[in-house]
Amino acid sequence: MVHVERPQVVSKAAYFKLVGYEPHPKQWLFHKSRARFRAPCCGRRFGKSRMAGMDVQPKLLVPDRRAWIVGPTYDLSEKEFRVVWNSMIVRLKFGTDRRVKKAYNKKQGEMRIEFPWGTVIECRSADHPENLVGESLDHVIMSEAAKHKQDTFERYIRAALSDRRGSADFPTTPEGFNWFHKIWQQGLSPDHPDFESWRFPSWDNPFVFPEGRNDPEIKLVENTTTDAWFLQEYGADFSAFVGKIFGDWQEDVHIRSHKFNPEWPNYGAFDWGFTNPLAFVEFQIDPWGRVHVWREHYRSYLRLEEHLRIIETRQNPEGYRLDCTFGDAADPGAASYVTEHFAPCIADPRAKSGTVDEKGKKVFESGWREGIELVGSYLKLREGTSFIDASEAVTEGDMSAVDMLRTPFLLVDPSCVNGIREFNHYRAPETRAEVNTREAAQKFDDHFLDALRYGMMHVIKLGALGHLSDIYTVQDFLEKTGAQSKGLATDSGYFDLNDLEF
Repeated sequence: MVHVERPQVVSKAAYFKLVGYEPHPKQWLFHKSRARFRAPCCGRRFGKSRMAGMDVQPKLLVPDRRAWIVGPTYDLSEKEFRVVWNSMIVRLKFGTDRRVKKAYNKKQGEMRIEFPWGTVIECRSADHPENLVGESLDHVIMSEAAKHKQDTFERYIRAALSDRRGSADFPTTPEGFNWFHKIWQQGLSPDHPDFESWRFPSWDNPFVFPEGRNDPEIKLVENTTTDAWFLQEYGADFSAFVGKIFGDWQEDVHIRSHKFNPEWPNYGAFDWGFTNPLAFVEFQIDPWGRVHVWREHYRSYLRLEEHLRIIETRQNPEGYRLDCTFGDAADPGAASYVTEHFAPCIADPRAKSGTVDEKGKKVFESGWREGIELVGSYLKLREGTSFIDASEAVTEGDMSAVDMLRTPFLLVDPSCVNGIREFNHYRAPETRAEVNTREAAQKFDDHFLDALRYGMMHVIKLGALGHLSDIYTVQDFLEKTGAQSKGLATDSGYFDLNDLEF
């Protein structure tokens, strides 16, 4: 038997070498994390059970610790316990020491190891909640966390971690936007420093899939299963479902904290509402053309003037300014009111319904479809590049031309909780051939997305970053927005938003 001292800190790297465990690079991200609550969302065959089972073992070498592996059933908790058993009882031969009390009976639900230094690890099942009370815990593995009921962790486990400031791991394959998704989201937000999250597709495991995303086995599974099932089970994608409109949206890629940069233009976009929420979305565009959505206002049952009063009295970052706003052309009166009482607001009908030129040729067949395609194109990552390599540069607001190619061109601050929810859920159900996509798309919970779409259509598609003088004369602008009082006329009779400071 290997002699083990009673250390207070055990090196994971040294222990892993001792037991012959070689994590692949993505597993090391988990092992090196010091977060108290860790939520790895993993595809099948990524190695999540082995990863969690190996990571807990150095903790078990510290005296007087208590750890649980909690599964929805005993069968599911057994996977991580098997890893612990094989390494510590078999490989390190702790099982030969009579002082080690142990049991491994999955059928009877008795899986437990008690070491001579007072540390215990055991399996518990959420099928028997009466066995989940009364203990103080140093660590818990919520095996297949997405399959658990929310009540299991919040009612029973979380309280048991408080006395000893215990930690928890949540290794799982996703199952839609359930309670685990909320835990996982916290790990993406700087407001929750005790949490850390990852999304690990199956092909991140080079030992099983040496050719990564293009591994023949991955391609075979992809070609012989439904897209939604493949993306969830192998792609570790929460939002993989049929009819998802923004298929490239990924929270771990597109959610990034944003610090307001007074040197970049700042725009706002409205989706009017009363019973439905009024959404006001602010976004900056950096010198490389990326859109940074950094703030949202999202309220129902208020008059427009009340919304504007709330927006105007918010605490703003240093150097704050609002260059221009945009809105739904369906309510030109609202756009005019915003221009008169808040900030210039443009509401071009083409941003919503499309238009034709002087010769009757279609410029946009559908402003909605054009807007959806525009937002979707900004969500895409460039082929063969890595977002992770550029994430620090995004945070710092300093991006080289090479790094720029490694990021999507649309990033959303984690404070925009309503926008994130809408991105996750926005979908079009299966429809008859004679029903167009816009008619089939959901007509609820899309207010943030509508506002963002109006803003991006105006700024990018209709030329506010270029030359709106090609679209509007000053008279057009004054008539459409009531901007006469803002003094926006120029000697040339035209204007360019890039030249205006509101």
